[in-house]
Amino acid sequence: MIAGVRPAIIPGQRWGTVLRTINLKLLHMVPVLLIVSFATLALLELVPGDPAVSVLGADARPEDYARVREQLGLEQPLPERYVSWLGSAVTGDLGNSVVHPSRSVWSLIASRLPVTLQIAGMALVMALLISIPVGMFAASRVGSAFDRATAASTSGLISLPPFVAGLLLIYLFVFNPHVPRWLFLAAAVLGAGWLAWYTLRLLRSHDLTRSETTWQVVGVGAMLAVGIGVFLMWPSFPRQGFSRITGDGGIGENLRTAFLPALTVALTEVAVFARLLRSDMISTLQEDYILASRAKGMPVRRILLRDALRPSSFSLITLAGVSLGRLVGGTVIVETIFNLPGMGRLIIQDGVIVNDFPVVQGAVLVIAVVYVALNALVDISYAVLDPRIRRGAA
Repeated sequence: MIAGVRPAIIPGQRWGTVLRTINLKLLHMVPVLLIVSFATLALLELVPGDPAVSVLGADARPEDYARVREQLGLEQPLPERYVSWLGSAVTGDLGNSVVHPSRSVWSLIASRLPVTLQIAGMALVMALLISIPVGMFAASRVGSAFDRATAASTSGLISLPPFVAGLLLIYLFVFNPHVPRWLFLAAAVLGAGWLAWYTLRLLRSHDLTRSETTWQVVGVGAMLAVGIGVFLMWPSFPRQGFSRITGDGGIGENLRTAFLPALTVALTEVAVFARLLRSDMISTLQEDYILASRAKGMPVRRILLRDALRPSSFSLITLAGVSLGRLVGGTVIVETIFNLPGMGRLIIQDGVIVNDFPVVQGAVLVIAVVYVALNALVDISYAVLDPRIRRGAA
């Protein structure tokens, strides 16, 4: 073996590295979940109010309050209560609601978690679909008018609070639906016109091949077709409420009610993702192998999509995974604005406000599991995508 040269990793070694990464992340999840669950119980002790009052009302006798506290285990020391709850949680039993004893915590979570996951997932997909092409094009045209407009737009979106964005979207899409219709059509026409002008300019300078010309023409037609199609079939969006996929309206009604909340959450992520990808791609485009591809006359589209995007996407993958976990636990404001039956409202309105501590503990634990699991998946994807990590672990 040549000194200083590592042997190639065979597929068995590759998947062995991935399995070791999975086992390590599973071990890391245990202390994190223990800390989160205990901290949640400890913080609930600081919340004013008495769960016994939530159960019996404000006019019960003192001995009745004492009896309910004893039944709920509130008279026990905090460590004993935590150990008792943890023993049941390990077996999958999160207990029943204090305010509604006939309903288990699992049933409440099962009815709310899909709503929050859908909103967070749609927001992440929308953010990636918008930010990746915007960040790539801005990086390939540093200092251009488009790059400057992108920088200004992303700065504005980052500084826009979610509740303000939600109210603005409601004003535009619900109370003035004709405004975004015309804006979308105007943006599609302007984009297609600019792309046509840019293509003609490159053709005059003989910088485009026949293949690239075809793609540019297809892009112009696609922009116009999508813009006209959306303009003609523009849906009406509800002010509040949520329709589940299993409801009478099916997936169409479900997407219609989830679009505005997801867009509200996605706006900030679009700005962050686009700025991050632009910064990484600017650095990647200065690498020697990119310069060599340009010297060979490789098409710009191929360089951006095949050579520069993959090595520039690792930071974006990390941030996207962290953002999805954060979005799952951070949709409280959006769920309140749009009156969505999600995890945020479950924790705040059905948990903290009425001192229903089993609901809060169970919901926070589930969100923590989702968050930690998503971050573990991001680290595992590194071991799959980046050969340097596999070699370092081998």
